[in-house]
Amino acid sequence: MELLLRVLGAALGRGGHGPGAGRCGPGLRGRVAERRAANDGMYGDGGPEAKDLAELAVALCGAVTGACGILLARQGDAGHPLPTWTVVLAAPLCASLVLVGAGGLLRWWYGERFLRGVLLPHPLVKLECAAAGALFGGAVLLAIGPAAERQWGALSLGGHAWLLVASIRALSVVSRRAAGRAAREKREGKRDRTGDVEGAEG
Repeated sequence: MELLLRVLGAALGRGGHGPGAGRCGPGLRGRVAERRAANDGMYGDGGPEAKDLAELAVALCGAVTGACGILLARQGDAGHPLPTWTVVLAAPLCASLVLVGAGGLLRWWYGERFLRGVLLPHPLVKLECAAAGALFGGAVLLAIGPAAERQWGALSLGGHAWLLVASIRALSVVSRRAAGRAAREKREGKRDRTGDVEGAEG
């Protein structure tokens, strides 16, 4: 947690200068708390920003799922499928740990309201879980019994397709968020110029 606070301090503009720059002081903790509170207010209400963030998170998970499917298919197609116990036990365990860790980080940084009220009820979450189950279930079935080359090819095709779809979704969300941010900055700049003109006339 101390390391995470240091990284966040750099991201929040603390920098590496001035007295106490190498320590995690109350100022940094206060800025982190303020940012967390701001995130909770911005993303916890289920507005457009929150929905975009939820869709981006699901898309990134989809990209990871597709990449894992591709790796498993390539191993099997090369004649070296992962051992059954690895696919059945290790993969679900690692996936669970990653999901729990990601969920904890999202809850800590964006708030409980975003995680439970926006992200988890998102319809794409169920679709993502179904796709991950299909890919890993197919890998398990192919690893258990004799599998033809075309079967591993089908699994690889599914992984590539899911990776492509997830990447397109992620790029779309990033582009939409950037366009929205630029529009807000333009409106704020126009409002500031209008206020300056009115102040000069007054």
